[in-house]
Amino acid sequence: MVNQEDLRLQGADNFRSLKGIPSHCGRRIGGDILLRADQLHGLTAEDWQTLQRLGLQTVCDLRSAGERERYPNRLPNNAIRELHLEVIGDVRADPRLALMLANNPVAEGARAMMLEVYRRLPGMLAPRLPALFELFSAGKGSVLIHCTAGKDRTGIAVMLLLHALGVTPEHILTDYLRSARRFSQLSAERQQAMSHAVGRMVGQSVSEAAFDAVVDARPEYLNAAYAVIEAEYGGLDRYLQRFSGLSGTGLQALRDTLLVA
Repeated sequence: MVNQEDLRLQGADNFRSLKGIPSHCGRRIGGDILLRADQLHGLTAEDWQTLQRLGLQTVCDLRSAGERERYPNRLPNNAIRELHLEVIGDVRADPRLALMLANNPVAEGARAMMLEVYRRLPGMLAPRLPALFELFSAGKGSVLIHCTAGKDRTGIAVMLLLHALGVTPEHILTDYLRSARRFSQLSAERQQAMSHAVGRMVGQSVSEAAFDAVVDARPEYLNAAYAVIEAEYGGLDRYLQRFSGLSGTGLQALRDTLLVA
């Protein structure tokens, strides 16, 4: 996998390009066509310039309307399109999930909540996939997919795109784990915002270990999504055939568009 450690944004903690990730056919993702990030409200003018140099044409926002209202993206100009594909199967978008943590406000309760989030995400993403895949099939510049933390909703959306491109589960997991965080690693602003939001949702204080379980990217979380897709939809290939909006020929055309030798 390509080393892109120098590709940074000042206002986003969990940003990266997926350029260079290999497919099992021997090709790799060519160019900075697929970008991923956490929320974008803190991006500087220089950050937006960096994104435009990467060819950014579309920001695909998976957040709920409430999240967008609290932290609007504020795109710098009309040259960048914004597409809202609201996915509410996330603790930040669906406060009902927080009841699991309220009933058990320790690390194990947070872990159970996150596993439930990942079990829900394939079903929540399914109706959004045709619009998402169409962005890449159209071949109209780079697409930045993001949510609030850039690891749960974005993580599953990117996993599905990477699988469609023929990327192996091992490489998908490697990319996913780059979103792993500890609460203590977050900025003071994000710690405060998260503490306030979770405290408001669960109505009580939550341990730092529980916060760690929420902000972390763990293999068992991703595996929970895989398990649901296998059990309920017959596996990833059938899931994508059913929901991506692309035929077998369309999926091959997607690979030919995004992959290079």
